[in-house]
Amino acid sequence: MDFVTQLLLNMLLVVTPVMMYPLFWIDRLQHIDDTGNRWAAAALAALSAVLSMTYPVQLADGFQYDMRFIALTACFMYTGTLPTLAVFAVVVLYRFMEGGAGAYVSLAITAVVFLFLWAVKRKIHPSALLQKPLVAGWIGLVVVAITAVLSIPFTGLGHMVYSPEIALFFVAYALTYMGTSVIIVCIVRQIRINLDLRKQIQQRDKMNLLSELAASFAHEIRNPMTVARGFVQMMKQRELTEEKRQVYNQMVLDELDRAQSIINDYLSFARPQMEALELLDAKQLVLRALEQLDTFAQLRNVRIEVDLQDKLMISANADKLTQCIVHLCRNGIESMPGGGILRIIGSVQSSRVSIDIIDQGIGMTEDEVGRLGTPYYTTRGKGTGLGMMVTYRVIQNIQGRIDVTSEQGKGTCFTITLPSLQPSSYH
Repeated sequence: MDFVTQLLLNMLLVVTPVMMYPLFWIDRLQHIDDTGNRWAAAALAALSAVLSMTYPVQLADGFQYDMRFIALTACFMYTGTLPTLAVFAVVVLYRFMEGGAGAYVSLAITAVVFLFLWAVKRKIHPSALLQKPLVAGWIGLVVVAITAVLSIPFTGLGHMVYSPEIALFFVAYALTYMGTSVIIVCIVRQIRINLDLRKQIQQRDKMNLLSELAASFAHEIRNPMTVARGFVQMMKQRELTEEKRQVYNQMVLDELDRAQSIINDYLSFARPQMEALELLDAKQLVLRALEQLDTFAQLRNVRIEVDLQDKLMISANADKLTQCIVHLCRNGIESMPGGGILRIIGSVQSSRVSIDIIDQGIGMTEDEVGRLGTPYYTTRGKGTGLGMMVTYRVIQNIQGRIDVTSEQGKGTCFTITLPSLQPSSYH
């Protein structure tokens, strides 16, 4: 009864690589029929077959029985002709490397099984096999029969074929083979189901994002257009002085510029393009950004403290990164309606430049922190969160990241981390 242990071991060796396929290849399963995925599946099928052949059941010297053809059947049905031929070649080569009197018999069996599977594939579509896993069991039974009929005459066991031990082995072999075939098909079917569900979830998320962006864009663009329309109507008044007309005209232009800026921000988020990167000193960039916020901070009784190391060299687009820093600092100032201190700390840590923007504002909950950078989310009670979306996208595009720590009633810290560069390394 030792063959039972060997058969169960064979089952485990065949099933395990198939289960590993979605575990290590899940991120590339977006198109399961793509060439790369087919060859990955073929490689795992070859691994299954080789492992099965390494620990076979031997009834006679040089003749071994295993479950290599289960992996070959799955490969034949789901990976295409070329990957399958490659796996068959690996199996034949490995069998001859093992040697023994049964190597040539194994080659003949492999050829017959190949022709049988080719005929089966012409009659049964792989998708139909997934819907009826038991069909795989019957295919496995035929493969076992082919193996037994072609091998027994050469093993010297022909006179013992009706003995209880040999008969029991082939019954156990057939049942284990059929069961493993059904299990493999069920695993493949579940992989397909999980992949379809994943695609549906991703499509739903895309549609939700699209609807949120559309609502965000409509809300954001409506405000300047409404203001501009109001001033245009006021300019129609006959008693309007030339001075006021000029003021209203400038306001219309300002609102149109604001609308144009919003459109540009959305384009930056929706269709990011490679910006012209240059070697920058983040210290000078931060100081230049803070100059734009000086009056804004004074009006809100916020003092800005700066602690920046020298030579914070990074590769970035100056205008885009300045826009990000201005936005984060402005958010920090607005979070302190009663005034306070906004601290900016810049340093180099482990070959990365770190810029901390720390406020003493109202803070955020963990849920609010997790939703930062998503469409149509803002903690200010107005707006759409567009500025934060663009900020996250710009930082990501230059291989950086934004980390946020916050505590309600105490404040928030935004940490921008960017790759550090030395002038000599930049070309």
